[in-house]
Amino acid sequence: MQPPDTRESLTLDDGTVVAIRPIRPADAGIEQEFIARLSPQSRRYRFLSGLKELTPEMLKRFIDVDYPREMALIATVPADGREREIAVARYARGTEPESVEFAVVVADEWQGRGIGPALLARLFAIAREQGFAAIEGVVLHENRAMLALMQRMGFERKVVLDDPGVVHVRKALR
Repeated sequence: MQPPDTRESLTLDDGTVVAIRPIRPADAGIEQEFIARLSPQSRRYRFLSGLKELTPEMLKRFIDVDYPREMALIATVPADGREREIAVARYARGTEPESVEFAVVVADEWQGRGIGPALLARLFAIAREQGFAAIEGVVLHENRAMLALMQRMGFERKVVLDDPGVVHVRKALR
């Protein structure tokens, strides 16, 4: 299914205009470049592992989104005459029928500028529009910036007993 034809813009404090739109299969190149540019720490926080680049199977899964049951939004800026991906946020069906699991990552040099919260707010609104009751995710305990963001966005936290290095976060959408 094709992604919804939605494109929004976000103007950062310094005047930079960031485009926010659904990811498309044609974005394979910028998605792979984006992941490769992330620091090892950012990749670990996002993938909970030492992943260095996306496998062909992962890349296909990330760009070939099953809309509307799933959603993936990317943030891009113009660079060298083309788009450069600087962040991605996505959700997919969760463990319960009416919930979705989310993930987000922002390029290291763009962190702390409001892109992550803006992407997540839009993603959560779409999930709510699609009828989902809750959104949840898993955050490494050491990822203090993400845990602080989850707290500001109203998420409940729960330590996973069988893996104390991980915090489960959950927020009702209704």
